[in-house]
Amino acid sequence: MSLDGRVSIDLLCEAGAVQQAVVTPPPPVELGPIVKGRPIAEVVAAIGSLFSVCGMAQSAAGVEAAEAALGIDAGRRTREARRLLVLAETLREHLLMIGLDHARLAGQPPDMKSLRRAMTLVPRLKHALFPYGDAFTPGSRVCMFGPEADEIAAEAAALAHVMVHAGKAPLGDMDRYAFAAWAGGESTIAARLVTPILARDWAMAGCPKEPMGDSHEGRLADTSCLARQGGEPLVRAFLSENGAAGLVARLAARFVEASRLPGQIAEGLAALQAARDGDDLAVPCQGSADAIGDRTGTGSAEAARGRVEHRVVLRDGRVADYAIAAPTSSHFAADGVAARSLAALAAATREDLATQADLLIRAIDPCVGYDVRFC
Repeated sequence: MSLDGRVSIDLLCEAGAVQQAVVTPPPPVELGPIVKGRPIAEVVAAIGSLFSVCGMAQSAAGVEAAEAALGIDAGRRTREARRLLVLAETLREHLLMIGLDHARLAGQPPDMKSLRRAMTLVPRLKHALFPYGDAFTPGSRVCMFGPEADEIAAEAAALAHVMVHAGKAPLGDMDRYAFAAWAGGESTIAARLVTPILARDWAMAGCPKEPMGDSHEGRLADTSCLARQGGEPLVRAFLSENGAAGLVARLAARFVEASRLPGQIAEGLAALQAARDGDDLAVPCQGSADAIGDRTGTGSAEAARGRVEHRVVLRDGRVADYAIAAPTSSHFAADGVAARSLAALAAATREDLATQADLLIRAIDPCVGYDVRFC
């Protein structure tokens, strides 16, 4: 079973410019009716397999919600280990998108050797941290692990160097000119992806006239890597005067995050190895009970494409309701950031407009497939 749908996008064009972008997100994830009455442990175990992408982040949010509702203290070490798995998944997703986007733009086969290496990182790290049980079973605990986890972190760093950035100076500290010089060197797949975009003067393609304002906070907020990396000098360098983001700002945010994730994973592993058993202190539960005894728990995770949020209601240990808020539902809502960005596109030819639209959609990155029609 899969809960995936598709995003539908209609671009109404005139004189080489998009006049209106009509974006229809996939139907909301209605998991509650499907899993109602089932044991929560069984539901959480199935969460990851229900989503074709970011299953690790979905599982992390799900088990956090379940443990909150059950009153289980996961412990800092276990929560940190689960977070590291989500970081590894985020790195994998960024590397896959960089590799595939470059291949699409260049019209050549992707570097499958690098992409296959990226695909192995998450399952190997999961086995290293939780060899005797599932990472996302309520009440599970991270194990004290051997050198395999460190080897995986080192391989992640080497892969990020090959695909994203191999220089000593942090990518996020660059300005526009240093970034253009870096891209022109074409030393990595990421650099080769952005070089033709800069050469065609598409850096600000899809930059809305107005940024997302306060009235768009909440479910319609942009929670992608652009939001997480928006304070970095390189990303800020490609924002408009009013803080809106175009194509290269979004790609730069992905590049910066991907280049930093291996170091964050290595630091997290070092902290886990240094911690003693007594350091696995309990964390406060976020669950609550109502007057009839139903227990509610919430959980969230910062996935590659944005924040995922889970909410579960338990009755006698079984699921009474389950709701999921996914980033695609907000980013690709009728008035979300994708619609506003696509409505700002303009190009000399319909072919260029189609290429810009495809790059921009993939930079915002729905977690499902999409269809684009030009009208």
